[in-house]
Amino acid sequence: MTYRAFVVSAVLAGGLAACASGGTGSPGASPGASADAQQALEIGRRFAQCGRDHGYPSFPDPVIDGTKLKYGDWGPEVQEQSRAVSEVPECKAIQDQLRALGDANAAPSAADLEKLKQFAQCLRDHGITGWPDPKADGSFPIIGTPLQADAKSDRSRAAQNACKQHWDRGFRVS
Repeated sequence: MTYRAFVVSAVLAGGLAACASGGTGSPGASPGASADAQQALEIGRRFAQCGRDHGYPSFPDPVIDGTKLKYGDWGPEVQEQSRAVSEVPECKAIQDQLRALGDANAAPSAADLEKLKQFAQCLRDHGITGWPDPKADGSFPIIGTPLQADAKSDRSRAAQNACKQHWDRGFRVS
């Protein structure tokens, strides 16, 4: 099983998708956020508190950024903490509640997979030459590659912005 970044989209638009990019924002949900988004935010906060209670005092609270529930800046430290916190039985139970709001591991539709492929090609066309096509599960296999570290560079963000017409719902990495 591949590791999926534990940045989970809240159920705002009828589905979940994890996202590779981190973010910052206000600590609460947007004023128009759905009840499911509020519930996801509350569960996410409990997961973060569980992490802090189990030895990770700087584990960030989530925020809702657009349609995504994000745990701050998704750097290597937060990734490692998330993996470790997910191994704590009490915290895993909370994480499972969040996943129960929607199937974060569902395979994308054929149409979405095609859009993700177009997004990948667009990234390559905009200077991210090594960006791979998505796997069948919709994730991009970049964990452990230089692309993972480069995903937050100004160059990568500019390419992602330029390619929003193909895919603007965030993406998962594996």
